[in-house]
Amino acid sequence: MQSLSAAINSEPLVSETVEGLVADLDPTLHYHSPDHTKDVLRQTLELAEADSLSSRDLLLLAIAAAFHDAGFLVQRPKNEPIGAQMAVDAMAKSGRFSPAEQSLVEQMILDTQLVLEGPAQVSNSRLSPWLLDADLANLGRDDFWDKTGLLAEELDVEMSAMLPMTQALMLRHEWQSPAGQRLFGEKKRANFLALEEKLNKNE
Repeated sequence: MQSLSAAINSEPLVSETVEGLVADLDPTLHYHSPDHTKDVLRQTLELAEADSLSSRDLLLLAIAAAFHDAGFLVQRPKNEPIGAQMAVDAMAKSGRFSPAEQSLVEQMILDTQLVLEGPAQVSNSRLSPWLLDADLANLGRDDFWDKTGLLAEELDVEMSAMLPMTQALMLRHEWQSPAGQRLFGEKKRANFLALEEKLNKNE
C-alpha cells in the first residue's frame, strides 16, 4: 500500500512542478535550487504529519511547497507572487480544488516572503506555519552551515558578510508550528550560539 507522503509526492501538481524546476531553474541558484524545493516538500509533510494534520491539508501544503519558489523561473526579486499565481492557475486548471483552497495555497506561498521589519515571517493562513518552518528548517538543523554557505554563494557575498545577515535573521525568526518548535528549537539555539562565537572571533 502506497504511503500518504508517496501518494502526495506523485500528485501531478507536485511532481510535474518539481520536474520543471529541475529542468529549467537557473543553476546559479545555489540555495534556491530544486534540491531546496524537494527538501521543503519533504520537511513540510514531516512537520504536518507530526502535528496530525488531515490528508487534504497535507496535499495543499505539498502543492504550496512545490510552487513556493517556482517564481524563480521568471525572476529573483519578488518571485513569491509569481509562484503563488502559478499555483492558483494550475489548481484551477485541474478542476479538483475549490476557490478557497486555491486562495489558501496562494497565501501560504506569499507568506514565505521574508518580512523586512519585525518578525522574519508572518503566517496569514491556517496552514502557513508548517510551510514557513520547513522553508527555514535549516536554521534548526545540522546542515545550517552548509545552507548558509550556499546562500552566500548564490548572493555572491563573502561568508564574513553573510554571518551578520544570518544573525539578524535568526534574531527575528520564530518557529510557527508546534512541530517546528519541538523539532528545531534546541538546535537553532545551538547554531545561533556557534554563529555568535564565529562573529566574535572575526571582530
